[in-house]
Amino acid sequence: MGVPLSGTISMLGLAQEALNGTYGSGTINGPISMYDLINSGNAGSGETYPAINQNCLPNPANRSYSSFTASIYSQFNCVNVFYLGSLGSLTNGSQLYSSNGGATNLTAGNYYVCDNITVFGCTENCAFFTINSSNVVTANSAGVCCP
Repeated sequence: MGVPLSGTISMLGLAQEALNGTYGSGTINGPISMYDLINSGNAGSGETYPAINQNCLPNPANRSYSSFTASIYSQFNCVNVFYLGSLGSLTNGSQLYSSNGGATNLTAGNYYVCDNITVFGCTENCAFFTINSSNVVTANSAGVCCP
């Protein structure tokens, strides 16, 4: 059925859709946990919810990693970049990954940040950094923001 495009959205309706595919009808044993609806399972719910789109990040939710998007200088497509910690603590020696949880390495090279965020002290898509084949930042734009 799917979640309606208009009107009030409810946790009960979302739970009904996730469990039965019937938004707005069906029995749900409470409580309803948003974490379980997103990540599957029954850690805090009265029902066991199925896994949803595992290709959508962050799924399962891993709140230890921060993320932003960046691109290798010679390419135009931005990729997700993940860091174990807060983005404000990024510096040379930090390890970056292309998956939430650190399981997948980025391609070594020179990157620029696609997001309009502050990373390495630079904002407005001007931050840049270099990573080596071990996913370690070896240089960054601190102090000289736009190349």
